[in-house]
Amino acid sequence: MNERQRIILTRLVTGCLLFLLTLRLLEHATLSGLGSPSLFTVDLDLSYWLFKDSGLPDWLMQHRAAAVAFDVCLFGNGVLAFVFPLNRKLILVFAVLLVVYTMTFELFATEHIGQMDGYILILLPFLVAGNRRFTLAWEGMRYLTCLIYVLAFLWKTVWGNSFYYLHQGVSTFKSNLVDYLSLNPGTTMTAIYEWFLRHPWLLNAGEKGVVLLEGIMVVGLFTKKYDRYLIWGPVIIHGVTYFFSDVFFIELLVLDLSFLSATALDRLTPILGFPAAPKKPKKASIPH
Repeated sequence: MNERQRIILTRLVTGCLLFLLTLRLLEHATLSGLGSPSLFTVDLDLSYWLFKDSGLPDWLMQHRAAAVAFDVCLFGNGVLAFVFPLNRKLILVFAVLLVVYTMTFELFATEHIGQMDGYILILLPFLVAGNRRFTLAWEGMRYLTCLIYVLAFLWKTVWGNSFYYLHQGVSTFKSNLVDYLSLNPGTTMTAIYEWFLRHPWLLNAGEKGVVLLEGIMVVGLFTKKYDRYLIWGPVIIHGVTYFFSDVFFIELLVLDLSFLSATALDRLTPILGFPAAPKKPKKASIPH
């Protein structure tokens, strides 16, 4: 991967992260919108225990000005990383702020939200110096993305048994969407959902199809030949689970960018390929 492709990829990733953070801002899900929550959970994760004991999350949540300042720094640094994609210090600061945001949000949301791990993982390769080493790190992110979905498949088929419950699809549909159906009668989406309830075999077949699609991602661990098709796997998985299970893992889709080829990045040059920084004029050589 050359420098121009790295610039385009960095802007694509940071741009997606800023878009996802903007969605959270509009939903009052950034630190300044949480409203000084008092409940929290750390579960059995030692990293969350250490983070909570540091006092930083409590200080951010108890001081409105600090939470607002944190959000401003988070978005501001993301914009700077987008404009100057080769500045690894800016990307490092952005990555650290994303880690603090993710862990603080999950502490006070009283749930460890796995899909937000995409925020933490995706920027790691961009901290590597040198285009060759960056390329290797980015390919590692691609393999990790495949592994995430393969492990999800194994969790449902080997370590768990939900795949073998023939009515899992309609059961999940009913339990997760009962509130929507009750609170939104007469809407077009409710009518569609009611039609699927009258044909439960479609929901059950769809659930099995999603699990099998997760398993198909194992192909990416052995070859890049089918990346142009595998890139759509997570999109379909998360799209289907959103509409039929009311579970939206949109943050994990940022990892899907690791399937983009160099050719695809070159096509984005007219949009994201503007200079990373003003070029300095060359000094005139003095003849001896």
